[in-house]
Amino acid sequence: MKVQQGISGISKIILQYMEENGDGLDAEALWLKLRKQGHQMCVCSVYLNLKTLAKLNRLKKTQTADRKYVYALNVTGIG
Repeated sequence: MKVQQGISGISKIILQYMEENGDGLDAEALWLKLRKQGHQMCVCSVYLNLKTLAKLNRLKKTQTADRKYVYALNVTGIG
């Protein structure tokens, strides 16, 4: 995993998961997958960290037809 400076531990877990397992998940689906892996966190923390990562341009946030947001790694925004 690449070194991630200036972000929380949960954000690092989210980025690592997306790097290793692909992306295009909404917050609740991601939270369930992380909990299944044994990470103890609330869904609110996942929402907050996804929002922060999108603001930092680490993730790309896209709204779907059913008004959900999905998140993907932003490969062009890292630099």
